[in-house]
Amino acid sequence: MRVLMAFFALALLGLLPGVSLAGPPVPGISGVSGTIRGGEARVHFTLQNAFTPEMVEALKSGIEITFKTTVEVERVYRNWFDRTMGHVNYTRSVRYEALSRVYRLHRGDGDELLPDVLAALDRMTRFEVVVPVTGDVETGKPYRARVRARLDKVGLSEPLRSIFFFSSLWDVETDWAHGDLKTP
Repeated sequence: MRVLMAFFALALLGLLPGVSLAGPPVPGISGVSGTIRGGEARVHFTLQNAFTPEMVEALKSGIEITFKTTVEVERVYRNWFDRTMGHVNYTRSVRYEALSRVYRLHRGDGDELLPDVLAALDRMTRFEVVVPVTGDVETGKPYRARVRARLDKVGLSEPLRSIFFFSSLWDVETDWAHGDLKTP
């Protein structure tokens, strides 16, 4: 009788709408693409599921959030080791300024003021990174970009780092994502 009731309860849980046994969405990189020519590669990608609701609330209260991204460009060889042609570590951060009521997005090429949190989240997750490359680029040969991102906890103040050390909600790190680069 207990086995039958347990089976019935599990079947009912699987049929209920809105009930999911899956965990929170996993952060990741998507849409890695771009072009390579001359001495540089332009790599486009999107950071997905990087901001948990707790992080958005912390951002609204003035805590600065920083992501560090690593972008590598490789020449792909069949049946041989790929050759790294370029490497960039890129940092992007955002902070709410309560006095002026704007979000200040800081990138390597300067600051940008954004009017609301949705614009700030959008600009924090869409990337176009220029990677200097060494060596000759041959038209028609395969090239690839590899991208990984993680939340930088070092920029947080010491009390927040201690609190967030015990919270997995602030452990944001993606796996490596790959995408082909075109040679125009």
